[in-house]
Amino acid sequence: MPDDWSRRELVDSLVSAERRVDFVIPLAQLPRLKSSLASSDGEARGRASFRRSLGAAVADIQVQAGPMLTCQRCLQPIEWPVTSDSQVALVADAAEADRVADGLETYLVENDRVSVRDLVEEELLLALPLVPKCAAGSECARSVESGGRRELDRDPPIDVQTPFAQLGELLKRDQ
Repeated sequence: MPDDWSRRELVDSLVSAERRVDFVIPLAQLPRLKSSLASSDGEARGRASFRRSLGAAVADIQVQAGPMLTCQRCLQPIEWPVTSDSQVALVADAAEADRVADGLETYLVENDRVSVRDLVEEELLLALPLVPKCAAGSECARSVESGGRRELDRDPPIDVQTPFAQLGELLKRDQ
């Protein structure tokens, strides 16, 4: 079904059936991610496979996306390519999360239900930088590295007044 990714399903049902969900999710359908985006155009593609491993419900999540973010240096939109391949233990509470094997991320499910959309959104949020910046070698980065300022950043010259600049000369003259 095309909307398998949006439906919240019982974790045990997904794991018991070893469900595999191929998805194409519009970025506009990811509410927590939307506020971080310069544009909600685009989509996340990938696959979620559910299984049981060492007694834990596990989702293998593969995601590829190219969300548009805003560079915090030049304030222009930049594409941030994301390729993520994670194994996530689906846990009901913090005590269960403490027992999860090393190497697995954890995701707290509500009412024993989870949607692929929620898992994908979490993966994308974890993959995005706190402060997005244009890549090294870009015009934006070169401008910062050279100490120069872009045309947009140039302000008219400011006449700086230093009221105590002449004080040193006055003190020397009085001695």
